[in-house]
Amino acid sequence: MTNKPLLPLIVIFIVLLMGCTSTGREEHVSALEAENALREVTKLASQTVDVNLFNEMALQDLLPKEAAHFSQMEGIPLFLDHLQQWQTQVQQAFRSVLVQTPLIVEENTKEVVWENPVAALKQGNQSATRELTKQRGEEIKAQVMKLLQEALQESDETWDLVLDRYGIWQKGTSLWGEAVLAEVTNNPFEHLSTLFLQTYFEELGKQEGILRTTPVPKGSGSFLELFW
Repeated sequence: MTNKPLLPLIVIFIVLLMGCTSTGREEHVSALEAENALREVTKLASQTVDVNLFNEMALQDLLPKEAAHFSQMEGIPLFLDHLQQWQTQVQQAFRSVLVQTPLIVEENTKEVVWENPVAALKQGNQSATRELTKQRGEEIKAQVMKLLQEALQESDETWDLVLDRYGIWQKGTSLWGEAVLAEVTNNPFEHLSTLFLQTYFEELGKQEGILRTTPVPKGSGSFLELFW
């Protein structure tokens, strides 16, 4: 029969032993291993971002601030039809660019300089995305915006139709003595590109966090073991 007073001591010993094992593993992670893990988790996170990320985004969220009232203008003939067509085209354009972003992230991840990758492992579950954004964010932005400009051409044509109908209605209501509608002339590209990039980087960080906090079996050989 086990001596009951010894049980607490045995439990404490086991806990300390486990703690020492864990600490030992962290101390023996080389800079090369840590750097590789940070690069690979960023690449994998970019591959797990859903290409349909924007499919459920509401029209109101896609519209630029100055055109926020467009979605409620039911009196203009075919206006909402053109808006819905524009929404679909924007979402399709976003999807086509999202398909290409993993390659952009992979190429830019190679250019990130890790001064202390071992320390970076302990700086939160989105540290790789943060460092990528810090060092290569502008380059990624330039590459993505180039893709978006091409992908959004069709939606730009539809937007011109939307503005044309809005302009006609605006002049008409002014002649009728009704309240003058706000002027909307800007191309929504700046708003859409900012929306795309902000949403994408947020999702990239989220996916990195999921990968780094999902349990991985010991001895699996996966680089993700370094995050545990």
